[in-house]
Amino acid sequence: MNSIEHDRAVAQQYFNRENLAAAEVICRNILDVVPGDALALHLIGMIAARIGMPDHAARYLSSALSANPTNRAPRDTLNALKAENVRLQQRPSDPRYLVIKSWGYGFWSDVSQVLGALLLAEVTGRIPVVHWGRNSLFGDGSAANAFHNYFEPVSNVTLENMARLPDASFFPPKWNQKNLFEEGVNKWQGSYSRTAALYFLPRRETIAVCDFYIGVIDVIPWLATDHPLYEKPPSDVYRYLINKYLRPRQSIVSDCESFYEAHLGGRRFVAIHIRGSDKELEDAELHRTNHSNFVALKTVDPTWKIFLLTDDENWVARVRGTYGDRVITTDCRRASGKTGVHYLKPNDRVRLGREVMVDVYLARRADKFFGNGRSNVAAFIALFKDWNVDDCILGAPSQLMERNLFIHVVPK
Repeated sequence: MNSIEHDRAVAQQYFNRENLAAAEVICRNILDVVPGDALALHLIGMIAARIGMPDHAARYLSSALSANPTNRAPRDTLNALKAENVRLQQRPSDPRYLVIKSWGYGFWSDVSQVLGALLLAEVTGRIPVVHWGRNSLFGDGSAANAFHNYFEPVSNVTLENMARLPDASFFPPKWNQKNLFEEGVNKWQGSYSRTAALYFLPRRETIAVCDFYIGVIDVIPWLATDHPLYEKPPSDVYRYLINKYLRPRQSIVSDCESFYEAHLGGRRFVAIHIRGSDKELEDAELHRTNHSNFVALKTVDPTWKIFLLTDDENWVARVRGTYGDRVITTDCRRASGKTGVHYLKPNDRVRLGREVMVDVYLARRADKFFGNGRSNVAAFIALFKDWNVDDCILGAPSQLMERNLFIHVVPK
């Protein structure tokens, strides 16, 4: 059995066990390699029919039938859909909302979750309400909205408004008006845990709550044909969302401008991101990628400044030891071991969030960038502007362009 055959079998098993999210991830990964794979198309059509998305179901089932006209299963399902005359119901006229909670991990990982959920809000016609609560690693420890420490609100609605909305219905039903400010409600285990994007698509409840990771890449296939981003490449979708929704607080913009004018203004410079600390536990290729990017600095014009983004004190010393006063860094907290900066104690978490934001917004102004796509910091810098192909080098593929099967595989 080759790898594609194995993946088909595993996808079918997940579908049979009602783990539609895992089955969808595997099927879409198969289609990335074999775009006309009949079984993957058929299973996604079945998933769409199962969750109540008949238009998408018909599209995928028709493609499956075209790929393998002798297979009766897609034809039978299509005929059943036509016999039932199933059509996607009109959206309710009353306002509906999508509460977007913190994913609870690294800063740009949380931002990635926000962007995926914001795209989901557009797809489902919901008003987005972003609220990073107590589980945010970049809040002050209270239930206050940590997102607003860094970005302007994405709408004029707050979680407080949601908690006072009369007669509101909720999805998933583990949420209600009394626990909206709580965190970790059946997030990884239990009823309605690990709620993926596809489960939100047909829901008609007043308030939907997203507390689990939803990537932009997970929502893109569910765009309607009349959406302006339909069939656009993922990088275009990300930039649309970034430009529309991520509006940094003026104080952060001012910090960026002040640092830029004092240290980088009027000079050409290369930005390089080298990740250490706890990333060594996540990325087996980290040392190789870091070394490759470090060596790549030799190819840069020696008159250019080097703007170094790193959470590792040892890398600051190493790069400065080689390139001296060409190296520019912001004054931020760094680690010297394998514990992530945001887990060190004592910690000013809001300051940490501001520091990582300033670094990223400065790096996007560079003439050239070297980074590691396995880090959300570098992956976002690569998306913050439309770089020339030779001016943005990621030493590993961007994880923002990959689906995460692991988080949907429930342990037995």
